[in-house]
Amino acid sequence: MAKDKLKIRQSYYIGAPPDVVFAALTDPSQLTRWFLSKAKVDLRKGGRVEFTWMGGHKMTGKVKAVVAGKEIAYAWHDEIGKGKKAKTLAEFSVSRKGEGSMLKLTHSGFGDSKAWIELYGAIQSGWAYYLTNLKSILSGGKDLRSASDWS
Repeated sequence: MAKDKLKIRQSYYIGAPPDVVFAALTDPSQLTRWFLSKAKVDLRKGGRVEFTWMGGHKMTGKVKAVVAGKEIAYAWHDEIGKGKKAKTLAEFSVSRKGEGSMLKLTHSGFGDSKAWIELYGAIQSGWAYYLTNLKSILSGGKDLRSASDWS
């Protein structure tokens, strides 16, 4: 299988306006509410991002594309084996749907080695975990993350 045949595609209806959903994807203070423990985002094409998750995993990358209030794309380096890193791309689009928003994620750049397929599976389930948490947070619910998830 050639690189980039594997793509993660997920869609979520969120009961919040598109500008609120977009802010949750781009504003460091919002990213820490549902996704990260620390975040730095230079919100412009080519801007640097630094993400730290609960449990201590850290990642740096760049903003590859941004359309205010509608689209954001982050490229970062994922670990695929013993100290080996490779770049993947997470693209988000937000549009109005009824009283809320439709959030669409496409995460691409995956290869076909055993290490890549394991990473693909981990990231696919990770996005489901975090984006379900985003939906909970923005609908007035609680943060579903637990420190026990990383112990």
